[in-house]
Amino acid sequence: MKILILYHSGAGNTKMLSEIIFERINKEFEVEIDHIDKKYDNKYLQEFDLIILGFPTHHAAPSLSITEFVNKLDRFKKTVKAFIFTTYGLYTGNSLRIFAKMLNEKNVKVLFYEKFRSPATDGVLLFSDKLKFMFRFESKITNKLNRFINKINNFKNLTRNKIPPYEWYVPLNNIIKPFGIKYYEKLKNSMEIIPDKCTNCNLCVSVCERNAWEASEPVPVFKAENCEFCLECVHKCPTEAIIFSKNMENKQHLNKRFYYEMKKKITNAQQII
Repeated sequence: MKILILYHSGAGNTKMLSEIIFERINKEFEVEIDHIDKKYDNKYLQEFDLIILGFPTHHAAPSLSITEFVNKLDRFKKTVKAFIFTTYGLYTGNSLRIFAKMLNEKNVKVLFYEKFRSPATDGVLLFSDKLKFMFRFESKITNKLNRFINKINNFKNLTRNKIPPYEWYVPLNNIIKPFGIKYYEKLKNSMEIIPDKCTNCNLCVSVCERNAWEASEPVPVFKAENCEFCLECVHKCPTEAIIFSKNMENKQHLNKRFYYEMKKKITNAQQII
């Protein structure tokens, strides 16, 4: 049985969980894992018995990159089976429901879904001094991952198309959502590089699949119109030279070391259970 894990990830929450899932099921199935920045066509995707799609929730909706990825697909002639999951900081809204319906329009049947509360990639930079929980994965992360993986191991027995329920609080969220989007647009447009910290290594240029950074001298140039504010460049900058707020000074970033430690901790916990 062939399984494909495709994900969109900003700072690294979705990427890390995708890797854990891959490592857990790789012995049972023939599994491939990749980021959605590669070009996938319907013919290739049709070769898999199951596709697992992971994405971050942005403003109570699927991330722009994963939305564009699905929208570019043609409708499958043969029904494709899928599992979906999202990572989020505070709440998901209807992001899973929206995404499942998008997939249904492409003739993709959603067999199972899950949501994982994860470190808030924006909150850790703005509010982490007062809200330490923003650095943590939820306490149920191990149990949820085990349940998700168990469902994958038995996906052949699943036949029903599952649409996540409508979340009751969404109408309330819709009232404040425009203000949140406006606030984050302001932050995005404030993105800049501290010249004294930048070594012009161009890592920000290479990690951004949306081409929001352009190589230049003495520092890369930011193109806000291409950015979806996933903050991958901010967290991965080796010298923490990219900022969008003065509140970010001396704040811990979700860097490679952080995810190494988190992955080890979650994996060890799964093995104990």
